[in-house]
Amino acid sequence: MAGGTDVLIMVRNKLGVWGESPPLLNLNSIPDLNFIQETDTNIEIGPLVTHTQLLESPIIAKNIPVLKKAVSIIGSPQIRNLGTIVGNMCRASPAADTLAPLYTRNTLVQVQTVNNSELLPIDEFISGPGQISIPKNGLVTKIVIPKLEGYRGDYISLRQRYALSIVVVSIAVEVLLSKDKLRIDDIRISLGAVAPTIVRARKTESLLKSHTFSEDLIEQSEKMIVEECRPISDIRSNKRYRKAMTGVLLGRILKNLNQYIENI
Repeated sequence: MAGGTDVLIMVRNKLGVWGESPPLLNLNSIPDLNFIQETDTNIEIGPLVTHTQLLESPIIAKNIPVLKKAVSIIGSPQIRNLGTIVGNMCRASPAADTLAPLYTRNTLVQVQTVNNSELLPIDEFISGPGQISIPKNGLVTKIVIPKLEGYRGDYISLRQRYALSIVVVSIAVEVLLSKDKLRIDDIRISLGAVAPTIVRARKTESLLKSHTFSEDLIEQSEKMIVEECRPISDIRSNKRYRKAMTGVLLGRILKNLNQYIENI
C-alpha cells in the first residue's frame, strides 16, 4: 500500500479479498518510487505520488491539465495528501476521477516482478470493477502517460455533492484542432461510471473526427454518445439519467471549445 486511504477501510470492514490479518507492505520507505518526471514523449509517475503532488506539479499543469482538474475534486485535502494516483488506478473503480483522463491518453502501466517488467495498456491492466491484471508477486512501479502536444481538453463529473462523494457520471475529452482551428483533427472521449470499466466513446470520436465544428455536429454527437454508453442503475443514480447526462456533458465541453474557437 501507499496512502492506504481506501485499502485500510476495506481491511477494517473486511471487504473484497481482505481477510482477518492481510499482509501489507508499506511502500513509503522506498523513496525511489516517488517521482514525476518528463521525457521527450511521456510523463512518468511513480506509485508514491500523491494527488496533492500532482496538483502542485508544474509538469502536470503544463502537459496534462485535464488530469490536474480531475485530481482537484478527489475526496478532501486530507485524502489528497495521502492518496495516490496509482492507488486510485489499482482500485479499478469505474467512478474513479483519475481514470477517465488516463484512458484518453492511452496510459501504460509498468508491472514489475522479481524476474520481469511489463508495460500494459491501462485498458488491459484494468479488467473489471476492482479487478486488475497483476501477478501476486507484482508491483506497479510507474505509469507512463503519453504527451499530447497541441491538444485542448476538459473533465467534468457529476455527483450528489461536490466533495467526498462518488461520481455518478464523468467525461474526459481531449481535442486536437487543425492549424486554422476550424476542424477536429483528433478527439478522444472517455466516460466514467457508465460501464464496468472506463470506456472510450469510439463511435462518437469517429463522428467528430475530421469534421468542422457546428451546432448540428455537436447535436449529433450528443445523441450518439447517449446510445453508445450502457450504464446501470444503482444506489447513486439510474441508467436513464446517466445516459442522458453523457450527452449533456459532452455537449457542454464541445460548446465551450467552439466558443473558444470563435473568440480567437
